[in-house]
Amino acid sequence: MSTWCTVIIIFLLEILLSVIYTMITPKEKKIGMIDYKSLIKGWVERAFLTYSLCSGYPHALTLFGALKLGTRLKHSENTSTEEGKKREEIYNNYYLIGNLISVALSIVYVNLIQNID
Repeated sequence: MSTWCTVIIIFLLEILLSVIYTMITPKEKKIGMIDYKSLIKGWVERAFLTYSLCSGYPHALTLFGALKLGTRLKHSENTSTEEGKKREEIYNNYYLIGNLISVALSIVYVNLIQNID
């Protein structure tokens, strides 16, 4: 597979993932049609993971997990009510699935990059 073919595949997967994320974002979190800040943050995360894995540093996955956990620590949200607990569960599932997809896609990118002829 050529370098350009790999770049095009990664670009198309990023566009597809952006559309999917926009569709599955909880309605309380939606700012407008597309949350560009979140999309750019996701691109940077996957670029970091892809570069780290290609460079032979799988330990970056641990760092990534710790950083994500640290940024999701409880804020001053009210979770004492049933509605608050339900909202927190929706967000936690949303972030967990998003992070798993991000890591999995980075591994796919690494495999694509490593198979360039």
